[in-house]
This record gives sequence, structure tokens and C-alpha cells, in this order.
Amino acid sequence: MIEIADVTSRTGEPGKGKNSRGAKRFKVPKASELLAGSIRDQIIRGKLRDGDQLPAEANLMEQFDVSRPTIREAYRILEAQQLVSVTRGAKGGAVVHAPSPDLIAENTLMVLQSQGVTVSEVYLARNASEPALVRLVVNNAQEAAPPKLRECLAAEEAALLKDPQAFSRALADFHSTLVDLAGNRPLGLLYSAISSIISAHQAIVAEAKWRNKETGQKTLAAGLRSQAKLIDLIEAGDADKAVAHWRRHNEAAYQMWISGYEDTTILEVLSRNS
Repeated sequence: MIEIADVTSRTGEPGKGKNSRGAKRFKVPKASELLAGSIRDQIIRGKLRDGDQLPAEANLMEQFDVSRPTIREAYRILEAQQLVSVTRGAKGGAVVHAPSPDLIAENTLMVLQSQGVTVSEVYLARNASEPALVRLVVNNAQEAAPPKLRECLAAEEAALLKDPQAFSRALADFHSTLVDLAGNRPLGLLYSAISSIISAHQAIVAEAKWRNKETGQKTLAAGLRSQAKLIDLIEAGDADKAVAHWRRHNEAAYQMWISGYEDTTILEVLSRNS
């Protein structure tokens, strides 16, 4: 049974701003918002799990003394948050979905594009966070990290002389794996929002560098050697040197990848790759 308390009992003066006496007025949530909030809270707390089916509308109406439109409005709120999916008909109903990390990336990308954020800003954000994550990798995954990172590095090396798109994907995998190995979930979720931007941009730049194979691939190969050095430092457990090395690496990589794209926006990059 869904545990939803006081869906219809919270009443008060609607509206917001100030009333005629100058006192601040508060917006009182509608019953549908309270119902949706209670269901959402139980999904977050694990009381309702992915794949669970919510009771029939008629049962909810009786249990909480609310109307069918209230139930359906609550469902629309939860559908917009991708927490339930609703099918109509005799065999229909509302099915619970666990919160997806993809929501963070999708919403973050939408906001960043609307604000005209540049690719340069995204790289600088990564440069500020990744060296600190390297220390966490050394502390939390000194033994597990080297073989996983060497596997990513091998994929980069295999694609280096063949396919710029495959190379950019393999390079993105190296960075994503590094972040995952750090074991910090909040930073990992935030990183997922920017990794697709960097990967899309690097595919564009790598394509251009492939036209000048001798110079471009020589530069990219130097970056791979720097990655190999990072792996060796992690394996040796030298956190200070690993952090310092990766900070220098990211600063050099920033200059290489951003050159000529200093004012390019995220929207321009993603539109070009769509």
C-alpha cells in the first residue's frame, strides 16, 4: 500500500506575494502536488521500487478521498519527472521508475545551452575537478585502477591511426573511467553532464587534426604517453605526483583542444554533431 499522509487535509490561503495587510502570502500546494510529492518521496526512499505498479485509480481515490482528475494530475507531474509511466485502458496503470542519472545530464545540458555556455568553460570545469579526483583514485583504487585505465588507453591507441570518431570516444572513456574509479558519486553524476560535450567537441577537433596526420597525431600520441605516465604514478601510489602531473596534462590539453574554439558555444558543438 502507498503511504501518503494528509493529501487533502493541508489547507490555507492560496496565492503568493503579499495580502492587503502587507503580510506575506504563501502558495499552498494542490492535492495533486501533495500526492505526487508523497509518491516521489517513497520512490526516493526505496519504499516504491523500479517496476512496482501503483494501485488502480479507483483504489487511490477511495484511499485518499481525492478525485480522478487529482490522481491523473499527480501522474502527469510524476511522468514529467520520468518517475512513472502510465498506460490507459482496462489493463493499464502507473508503473514506478527509479530516478535516472540521465536526468541530471539532460537537464544540465539544456540549461547550459540556453545560457550560451562555451566549450572553453566546460574544459575549465573539468580541469578544476579532475586532479582532485586523481587523488581519490590513488587512495581508493590504487590496485583496481591501473588495469582498467590501461584497457582504455589500449582502445585509444588502436583508434589513433584509424578513426577520429572512435578515438574521441575512447578518450572520453578514459576520463569517465578515471572519474568512476574515484568513487565520488556526486562528482561522477555531474561529470556525466559535461563528458558528452567534451566528447562531441573532441570528435570535431580530432577530425580536423586527421587532415594533418603527421602533426596532429604526433600531438595526440604525446597525450597518450602522458596518460600512461599517470597510470604508472597511480600504480606507485604517489598521489602528490599524480595530481601534479594530471593538472599539467589537463592544462596542456586545454590549450590544444580549445585553440581556435575559444568562443564556441555548447549549442554550436552539439548542433554540429546532431
